[in-house]
Amino acid sequence: MFKGPRHHWVRRAVQSAFLFVTNSYYAAIPAASFYQGPLKGACVPALHCYACPLAWGSCPIGSLQHFVIVRQFPLYVLGLIGLLGVFVGRFACGWFCPFGWFQEFVHKLRLPKFSAPNWVRHLKYVWLVALVIGVAWWTMEPWFCKLCPAGTLGAGLPWLAWAARGSDYAEGMNFLQWLFPFKVALLVGLIVLMGMMKRPFCRFVCPLGAMYGLTNKVSLMRLRVNAETCTECGACAKTCPMDLKPHTDVGSVDCIRCLACTGCDSITVGTVFGSPARGAAAAPRGRARALPSGERA
Repeated sequence: MFKGPRHHWVRRAVQSAFLFVTNSYYAAIPAASFYQGPLKGACVPALHCYACPLAWGSCPIGSLQHFVIVRQFPLYVLGLIGLLGVFVGRFACGWFCPFGWFQEFVHKLRLPKFSAPNWVRHLKYVWLVALVIGVAWWTMEPWFCKLCPAGTLGAGLPWLAWAARGSDYAEGMNFLQWLFPFKVALLVGLIVLMGMMKRPFCRFVCPLGAMYGLTNKVSLMRLRVNAETCTECGACAKTCPMDLKPHTDVGSVDCIRCLACTGCDSITVGTVFGSPARGAAAAPRGRARALPSGERA
């Protein structure tokens, strides 16, 4: 297990590699074009805008909306999310997602910090059901993609740059209509919020994170707390990018399996087939109990 600074740099290396591999159509830069090959139909496991000029793959949420619009069951998308989730839960959010990495970077800005009420975490399920599925079914338009701040950052602004260069591919795109300024305003507002709280988009908005989170309870990969050694000092909470208290929330649907909390010797990572943490049965009242199944205390 990677701990401390070593864990930090390993995770950053994986995030960087995923970003550059999934956005590796560099021929788009000199030509002000975009990738249109057969790989465009392949989903990547993290939030990843289909319209990004450098992207060769598609976003699971965009693909999900496509299937909703054409009135087909999204077996491919749900299979991808379910297959990854059943092994590692919400691991993709912590190790792959470029927009999640961007939020962690912005949070380092010197702005006032605060936390949101716990109930706000449930809003991501509202966006999943209402906007990604309901509105897409009703309007036959992928409205989550149209408004997604990750898409604005990764695709909308690059296409604005392409249009400024006089790209033939950007002809017909009207950036003065209400939608584009509105999307940019949403992104700017969210960036300010990112500087003030930890990963707000992941915690309160992201429908992909909501879907992955449901697999945390059944995934083979589990985190465990050793109640015998845990002193509830709060050090693990300070390292958590999702503003959780890992010693009690290791099985939360919001845990992105980033493993930052495993820098504490009382929190370990294993599988569902592993043995319970030592001292679980004798955990004193008021202390964090061992969570061999990854459930929340």
